[in-house]
Amino acid sequence: MYRTLITCFILLICSFTQSYSDGPEKTETELYKEAVKLFDQKKYKQAIRAFQKIEDLYPFSYWAMKAKLLSGVSHYNMGNYSSAASDMDDYIHIYSTGEDLSHVYYLMVLSYCMQINKVQLGQQTAYKTLELATEYINLFPSGEYIEEMKEKVKLITEHILAKEYFIGRFYLRRGEYLAAIKRFQNVISNKDSSYFPKSVSYLIAAHSALGLDLEAGQYKSLLTENLERSDKVIPENSKPENLL
Repeated sequence: MYRTLITCFILLICSFTQSYSDGPEKTETELYKEAVKLFDQKKYKQAIRAFQKIEDLYPFSYWAMKAKLLSGVSHYNMGNYSSAASDMDDYIHIYSTGEDLSHVYYLMVLSYCMQINKVQLGQQTAYKTLELATEYINLFPSGEYIEEMKEKVKLITEHILAKEYFIGRFYLRRGEYLAAIKRFQNVISNKDSSYFPKSVSYLIAAHSALGLDLEAGQYKSLLTENLERSDKVIPENSKPENLL
């Protein structure tokens, strides 16, 4: 019993000494300045920990909001695009009226864009990126990055259509005409796509193979109407590539 009391007393003294040596807790502003200093020095891992401390100690505050943004930027600069996107998503949900909301959406689009797979692979991320870029355009029509977002939409759309085109051609060569038609119809929903003319040609071939001469004739008329786009026809031996 006596030894237990002595041990407790020693631990209490150590705790008090440690608390005294640490001094008063730093203010939120001081912590933020230290974190930004680490960020400016490109010590991103340390900066992220410092920003997280601000969020833990002062949740939902102004500096916590700023810390969340720079934490995302730190992850992006490190190439941790998934973590960067997660930080930006958290910012949008926690600080839905934040002053940096436009910039946050922009960074989230970039983060997703960096994760888009090549045409040969699945395109779930491409669809998500397209959704976010479109959302930016709708929310911030006069935003700083509006023109860049419009260009992203064009590039990502073309990337997605490329996937549809090459899958359609795969089905066509296997004689799976209905599956091929579905894919090529997805492509020609966008007349500005470079894959439009060749997709129409394949639609003619697929419908003719099925004996659907009326539909094949309609696509022939559509192709004729778009002869001025003939310079965009894709060579038959072209291979899929990452358009981004």
